[in-house]
Amino acid sequence: MIEDIGIVTKIEGDIAFIEVERTSACAKCTFREVEELAGGKPVFEAINTAGAGIGDKVRITTTLKTSAIVYGIPVMLLIIGAIMGVYLSGKMDKSPDTMAGILGMAGLIIGILMLLLFRKKGTKKEYMPVVAEIIRENL
Repeated sequence: MIEDIGIVTKIEGDIAFIEVERTSACAKCTFREVEELAGGKPVFEAINTAGAGIGDKVRITTTLKTSAIVYGIPVMLLIIGAIMGVYLSGKMDKSPDTMAGILGMAGLIIGILMLLLFRKKGTKKEYMPVVAEIIRENL
């Protein structure tokens, strides 16, 4: 299970919007600069099973199944596209590197688009992070 700590910034029904604290792994992430340009800390939507309120510090969890799907599908399609590119390059008399790059990137884009469409299908809550607990600070 993957866990993060954050602060609830907004609540809409049973969904909590959580601003996640950066970890040491975030410092090495290439998307950090993009997030900072977009407005700072990353914000996650999570199912509010713990009944957290705005301003509460919470621990959110995500299953490995969800992470495997989110990361696995685009990477799998990238690899399949690259392999197809090398195979088709021989039939089309093109550079294997170029064809692998083009079809690999096409596979990656298709994988990301599939995830975006899958997210809008209504099964979103099954794969969303969950607010596991409210963290009480000792005063």
